[in-house]
Amino acid sequence: MKKLFLYMFLLLMFCNIGFAEGNKYKPWVYKDIKISEQCLQHLYPLASGDWYEAYYNQYIEKIDEHWGNPKFELFVSRIGDYLGNEIPLGHKFESSWGEPMTLTRNLKDCNEGDESEYFEYIVKAELDNFYCKDFAPHIKHECSSIVLIRHFSETRVKLFGMTVYGLYNINGEMIILPLRNLH
Repeated sequence: MKKLFLYMFLLLMFCNIGFAEGNKYKPWVYKDIKISEQCLQHLYPLASGDWYEAYYNQYIEKIDEHWGNPKFELFVSRIGDYLGNEIPLGHKFESSWGEPMTLTRNLKDCNEGDESEYFEYIVKAELDNFYCKDFAPHIKHECSSIVLIRHFSETRVKLFGMTVYGLYNINGEMIILPLRNLH
């Protein structure tokens, strides 16, 4: 009897591991287009926080100490509230370390030529599009898709593990925007 329970337990564990591995990386798909990992790069905060610190300094105010500042932490978690208002859609600037920065991703450009099946994220939930208005009240364009994504990394640690992204039709272009970053 003990052996039977052991075999059942091992079988269930094996099945569970198999199912978990099969679902670990699930891409965001919109109209049969898998949204590439590179479309989401630098739209979610990394452990260092450099990218969001640069966005805050550029659009809100320059400060020396970001983490522990309630205004900065609200900015990071509720980034969609600033898009289309303090942060102009499509705006680009150069970071202090020389990289081009923007919170706007054109789906056509970032997905172009990326046939990779490698994704470091999983779509945890597809939300109703009416949440786009709640999470980004200053964006007046049509929201086509909104998802909650859990980011993974084998090489670096994320400060925030999940981000809500919206896909908007802006002047005939499909644009990806981060709307919320969750702890």
